[in-house]
Amino acid sequence: MAGPSLSNQKLNGFSKEPFLRYHALVFLESSSEISPNSLYARLGYHVKGSAVNVQRYYDTDNIEHPGSSYAMEFHNLSLSIGVKQRREFGAKHFSYGFGLRGDYNVKAKFGYLFAGLTGAQNKITYGVDVNGGIELPLSELVSVVVELGVSPDLSEQMFIPPQDTGYNYEDGSPVILPETKLTNVVFEARVGFRFWHKVIYTD
Repeated sequence: MAGPSLSNQKLNGFSKEPFLRYHALVFLESSSEISPNSLYARLGYHVKGSAVNVQRYYDTDNIEHPGSSYAMEFHNLSLSIGVKQRREFGAKHFSYGFGLRGDYNVKAKFGYLFAGLTGAQNKITYGVDVNGGIELPLSELVSVVVELGVSPDLSEQMFIPPQDTGYNYEDGSPVILPETKLTNVVFEARVGFRFWHKVIYTD
């Protein structure tokens, strides 16, 4: 499954803008004819982060720079394990699930304003996943899955101490990045296919 991701992080002192990126994942899931509950495992690639808007400023040579947007972007490989419940509604199935997730940061990209933070990100983070969706059958063994999810982290992607950028606003005050704990919260929408593996037992 794949789709867009809308990320958010705490960046005190700056106006934030929507940070829209992408994600993709594959999953395995148990099934039972006598219980709506199942276990699942997911392996995914998620691009998370945030962007901030900075107003016009002056550098150390008193050269004016226009306001701009700067981003921090984290490419994370994630593994989730959780429980899910499917409810039949006519030919469709509605589902909701909850899982625990661990992320490994594969790479990070920092905008010019945050270039000095390169390498400061935590490689390993963890959090939870909450998902809900609908399955539309195409055949006995293939379904289309449409899903919405929210994935808040319970650990910090990065801790940033106060940073003096070396630049000044037009009133002469320095551009200071405040102490900030970056914790990802990601909203995701995804579409994909579910393939059933049917096992027939014979005597």
